[in-house]
Amino acid sequence: MKNLEKKIYDDLKTIPPKKRRELLIREMANLTDKNIHCFKCTGTCCTMSANSMQITPLEALDILLSLNISAENANEFKENMKENIKHYRLDNEISLGKKAHTHLRKTYTCPFFVPGPKGCTIKKELKPYGCLGFNPRLEEDNGSQCHSDFNLLEAREVSHLPNETDANAYIKILYQLNWNKLEIPKAVLVLLEHIYP
Repeated sequence: MKNLEKKIYDDLKTIPPKKRRELLIREMANLTDKNIHCFKCTGTCCTMSANSMQITPLEALDILLSLNISAENANEFKENMKENIKHYRLDNEISLGKKAHTHLRKTYTCPFFVPGPKGCTIKKELKPYGCLGFNPRLEEDNGSQCHSDFNLLEAREVSHLPNETDANAYIKILYQLNWNKLEIPKAVLVLLEHIYP
């Protein structure tokens, strides 16, 4: 994993994860200053009631960097991802038709979500962009009025697109991936299986 991290961040000069998420983290801090935050929420956006998050190979790598994965515990993480995929039937894709070229997005509970005050176990500076961009709009909302700030997510993407495109292309070529985005457990599992076969 260190070799891949070095290639992505040193050799390709990919912008560091925290810098790529800076705009989204700043908005979360601004909302928190207004007492609009997720601290008392049950985690609606992380569970199958609202979560259908898909991530890129680079975001999957960032998640792996957030965890303490080694050759010794990689199989445990793989099994957790496989159980999550099976439980939410993420391995059973439903086509939206020949002309759609996409599949139905399914809801699932994120394998990195822990019910209770801890919530997400992924470090903020390494979370998927969509997770950081999905925030409450009212004080003490508890998940009922949360939504994505698409303008903010688009501004973040535009400012980092060339850099991220190169990193994603490298990972896709290296591991012969044929996807741009997958659900979190599927994307993480694919990288885990390549990095720790």
